[in-house]
Amino acid sequence: MASPLSALPPAAALRPFEAAARLGSISAAARELGVTQPAISRHLAQLEADLRQSLFERTARGLRLTDAGRALQAAVAPALGGIAEAAAALRAPDRDRTIRLIANPGFAQQWLAPRLNLLRAAMPNLYLRLTTSDREDDYDDGDFDLAVRFGTGQWKGWNASMLLPEQVTAICAPSYARERPALLAPGFKPADLLGERLLHMDEISGRWFTWRTWLGSLGVAAAIPPPKLLYASYPLLLQAAVAGEGVALGWGGLIDDLLARNWVVALAASVTRKQHGYFVCYRERRQATLAKQAVVAVLAEWLAAQAAGPGRG
Repeated sequence: MASPLSALPPAAALRPFEAAARLGSISAAARELGVTQPAISRHLAQLEADLRQSLFERTARGLRLTDAGRALQAAVAPALGGIAEAAAALRAPDRDRTIRLIANPGFAQQWLAPRLNLLRAAMPNLYLRLTTSDREDDYDDGDFDLAVRFGTGQWKGWNASMLLPEQVTAICAPSYARERPALLAPGFKPADLLGERLLHMDEISGRWFTWRTWLGSLGVAAAIPPPKLLYASYPLLLQAAVAGEGVALGWGGLIDDLLARNWVVALAASVTRKQHGYFVCYRERRQATLAKQAVVAVLAEWLAAQAAGPGRG
């Protein structure tokens, strides 16, 4: 007895047919499937020859399904969709271990990157996709499982737990300080920094301290000359400070390793804004599987434990 599947048309032609029927274009189908236009055309011709039916009308605006084409699309599209869903379910164990994390560039490079070896040891089966951004809309618009955000922790639709409170001090390289002994003298005052080369970020948000707001919190009200050089990211600014280019603002947790290695020295007492800091966050309404939610919870707990560790790493 012949198998009922013996009546199937060429299987390799079904996915190109579905894409061409849905998109109405051979070129668009080729782009989606990552093949050439002639390859799509060959599959469609093979399918039409097998069925002895014209499935498309070729028009100046692209492809238009014939009655036969619409009948085949009605059967093929849901069948391929069901196969895709079944395949996704079978791949779920790997998918559930892949966590998409977005973080501020400074936090990612200065705090997280040095701890990735510890993370691999703690979660050997974790697959991590790390994205960095300073833009608030990237966090809210992106499809991320976990985020480390800077601010007050008040983000609509997100649960947030503080990792690092904001503690900011002025820092410079030891070589820079040696050339200016007054910076480390007992009588040094924050106002004395106004005569130094201050390193500035190209601010896209008012969430972080600037020199004006940091000095203002210490009672120093003074006009800051427009900077001649702006750094696009905090790691770049820190690199310039380590190289002796000037004085930077240093965030606690992000500069701890630099201080421990004596690559930079602190010049003044830190300013703390208790309502500000780095927060680990996840969306209140998560569409993830229970397995993925469990992995996210473990990763969030690991981040919190590292942040609370001795000397914050």
